[in-house]
Amino acid sequence: MNKTATKTFLASLLASAALYAGSAPLSSDVHAQAATTIKAPIYGVTVDDISNINAIVTSLSKLPYRPTVRVVFDPDTSTADYYAALVKLHTVAYTMGEIMDSYYFPTDINTYTARTKELVGKLNGLVDVWEIANEINGEWLRPNPNGSNTVVNSQETQIGQMVAAAHQIVKAAGGKTAITLYYNDDSKGTNCWEKPVDNWKTWPTTFLPLSVRQNTDYALFSYYPYQDCPGLSPSWTSDFTALEGIFPNAKVGFGEIGTSSLSAPTTVQTNLIKTYYPMVNTMKDPRFIGGVFWWNYAEQMVPYTKTYWGTLNQTISTLKVPQ
Repeated sequence: MNKTATKTFLASLLASAALYAGSAPLSSDVHAQAATTIKAPIYGVTVDDISNINAIVTSLSKLPYRPTVRVVFDPDTSTADYYAALVKLHTVAYTMGEIMDSYYFPTDINTYTARTKELVGKLNGLVDVWEIANEINGEWLRPNPNGSNTVVNSQETQIGQMVAAAHQIVKAAGGKTAITLYYNDDSKGTNCWEKPVDNWKTWPTTFLPLSVRQNTDYALFSYYPYQDCPGLSPSWTSDFTALEGIFPNAKVGFGEIGTSSLSAPTTVQTNLIKTYYPMVNTMKDPRFIGGVFWWNYAEQMVPYTKTYWGTLNQTISTLKVPQ
């Protein structure tokens, strides 16, 4: 996400390591469980902290439909730190693995390739979709957000190469891929990109190979309209049509929505939940799968007695049944 929110990964490291101590070892057994085809529409939530995994699993199990939980894999952590949690999560939810959040995106292809190989090699059977690019057109991913055009184009080219390498790794393992673009231009003259190359409408065709765009399974938007990228007036029908033109064989939706501050006004956060999850009932596009993947699920909706969980539960309960 973009990017004033605090990432909570040290606590999850310790807690999940304890969970793993009594679980099955990392071995080929993980591949015996094939990745599940996610039913649509997708009701997604994001978990960036697995330290309270049992309460997370309970809260997910009480939602009206089987959700899809996006697990954020923090850098400098072992796959062992996530194995036991993913086993538990996969009993109650579909799973999406975010290989690396945009805030931590590396500057070299070797680091990203090695991390992708490590995660996919050890956890592929427990992850149904791999998010190989998170907010990939955000200017904060490159070392020089305000560099010259030559520097910016060079660094964005390298980022595109990292995504292409990750895509190849996942596909070679029989997995599915998701690419999330940061929604930063409404095509009406309002934007929040740093450089024109960051525009979500042109970044993929400029920096991603055609083979990646043609074989991506999910093309998604990250949308943070409160404070992070305010003032936009999206026309979602035409925006998703444009996204489908870039990724001609992908299903489309939202890969991340939320606020970068947990203390954002309740009215703002409630409105986002009540506006974007119900779009699965109003969008006529057969390729639109919903998603949303509310960013602060672990912090705001666990345990399930919290108010925001109740808002989510009530909102989803009136929507389409996944099929």
